[in-house]
Amino acid sequence: MQHLKQDLAAIALMTAAAPWGAMAADQEAVYPQRPVALVIGFPPGGSADALARLLAHSMGEALGKKVIVQYKPGAGGNIGAEYVARATPDGYTVFLGGRPNTIHKSMYGTMKYDFARDLVPVGLVARLPFVMVSATHSPIATVQDVVRIARTYPGALSCASPGTGTTAHLLCELLQQEMDLDIRHVPYSGGAQALTDVMGGRIDIYIAPVAGTLPHIRAGKLRPIVAMSPRRIPAMAHVPTLDEAGVSELSGLELGDWSGLVAPAGTPPHVIAKLNRSINAALMDPALHDAMAQQAFATPLQPNTPAAFKELIVEETDRWNGILRMRNIKPLH
Repeated sequence: MQHLKQDLAAIALMTAAAPWGAMAADQEAVYPQRPVALVIGFPPGGSADALARLLAHSMGEALGKKVIVQYKPGAGGNIGAEYVARATPDGYTVFLGGRPNTIHKSMYGTMKYDFARDLVPVGLVARLPFVMVSATHSPIATVQDVVRIARTYPGALSCASPGTGTTAHLLCELLQQEMDLDIRHVPYSGGAQALTDVMGGRIDIYIAPVAGTLPHIRAGKLRPIVAMSPRRIPAMAHVPTLDEAGVSELSGLELGDWSGLVAPAGTPPHVIAKLNRSINAALMDPALHDAMAQQAFATPLQPNTPAAFKELIVEETDRWNGILRMRNIKPLH
């Protein structure tokens, strides 16, 4: 009789546990049941938009549901990040983040979210090389031209960015810090407007994502001055690197940006895992890989895990907040 009771108890435990295991498997299988919103913090027409559209298509195929790009521009991409941080943590609203989000505490004191606490990493999506450009009719054709004019006429040269605290702004500040220059920063509300004014000669230089400048360079409307990289960029192999241009102050530095997917804190682990797999499956798609390469987006190295992406975020947060302190850049209110 005692053995019978023990056997019945064991069967009862197994029966009770089975639904929980089945439930976890079911959750994995059913997500997503509806389209996923991919939020970006910049307006249409820039490099973030181009990357988001490419990613949304291939991720949607991997997930089996549409991924729809939504725009929440402003505050260097942080309006969109704050919006997603407040979203329901169910995997149906995610954010394509980048370097500007790691400095939001230094730049945007009024933002009511914490990038490190309120959003969790899913996976890196792309590396974005940058290039310094000027208008094709501009007298600025080399880095030496920039240095000569900036030192002869302090504050006369202007440098565009798609917003204060964006990577373009940070690179402009880094250039000034390391080369002892005085260049006037002109922030815009997005990359497309900044490019228009550079092409029109209203702004002197723009350290911009290659993806956003490439069509205009190929059309002869922009002149590439230097690749902000220790290696030549395949999409514009004729453009010299910082080392080749004689910028020893920035020698060997990888100054490109990055983009990665984050989700609201509290998103279930199985959803994070499935989103991460969908990113990596999308990045292995030859069609996406080729389309990204044509726009000068570089795919991340494998293994591309949430943990590896978290390490990158920590490193970037420390590095660029340090630059802001050195440049005495005050928060925007």
